[in-house]
Amino acid sequence: MNAYLPPTIDPQDVVATIGLISDTHMPQRWAKLPPVLAQIFANVDMIFHAGDVGELWVLDELSQIAPVIAVHGNDDSADAERELPYQQVVTIAGQRLLLWHSHYPNRVDELHSRRSGNLREGLLRNIARAKAAGAKVVHFGHWHLPLVFAQDGIVAVNAGAIASGNPYEQQMIQTVALLFVLRDGKFDGLNASRFHISHVNLAESERPYTPQTDIDASFAENFVVYGRSILAPDLAFLPKVDLSDIYRTDRGAFLDVWLPLAHRVWAGEKPHVTLDDLLGALQTADMKEGTRGRLTAVLKASLSA
Repeated sequence: MNAYLPPTIDPQDVVATIGLISDTHMPQRWAKLPPVLAQIFANVDMIFHAGDVGELWVLDELSQIAPVIAVHGNDDSADAERELPYQQVVTIAGQRLLLWHSHYPNRVDELHSRRSGNLREGLLRNIARAKAAGAKVVHFGHWHLPLVFAQDGIVAVNAGAIASGNPYEQQMIQTVALLFVLRDGKFDGLNASRFHISHVNLAESERPYTPQTDIDASFAENFVVYGRSILAPDLAFLPKVDLSDIYRTDRGAFLDVWLPLAHRVWAGEKPHVTLDDLLGALQTADMKEGTRGRLTAVLKASLSA
């Protein structure tokens, strides 16, 4: 644990350590918890999961490391959305911490918020939400971008993500974070608070990771650092089709075919998914012939458009 603390902080001044994680999306977009999490979160007092958990067994497994507090996200399993709250306030060593995913409950509002692609605007919304709750730290998810932002004596932290933001992308840098609560009267020089936050890149877990997120750049500009498309050039049309014809035809059947192909890429077995991969999988999939025909027709029509 001391490996993630800067030399300016005495480990004796740490009164509590919280593991921060978000956007696991398991098992739809990532099969299982990375084993290295047990090492990174060893000796933490608690784990906060900021939503888009996936299936609830994810929390059960994390609880083998430390007690878990979690909220649901906007792209969660039905069980997680039903059983987990939208936000949670936790008090540790006299300090309130706010945990939420940060999405808008209304999908229309959520889609509207994405038009600007402005990170700073979203961060100020997090600061305001924490201020309303009397919290000094807000841990949020949703963005798949690790960062720390401080304003008005409040610290906003995003741990980053384990899985991708949608089925057509790959999270290239998987990160979590550690929140160190410091003894009263002890301060982190960077943000002048009783907290220190260290991010950890799962691929280089022996040392802290410095987030590369630029809060004055757009989401799209930051995406090139933390994610990539897993679509071959001949499938570049797919997201637009997905949001229209395929979802109306049979979204569930399509994902049943798509996800095994995507998991091969996420596991490093293939660089991308091609149109031939997808059409071949459609032909051998266990589905109604009418659904198979409609999905195949949509893909071929889009290809020729």
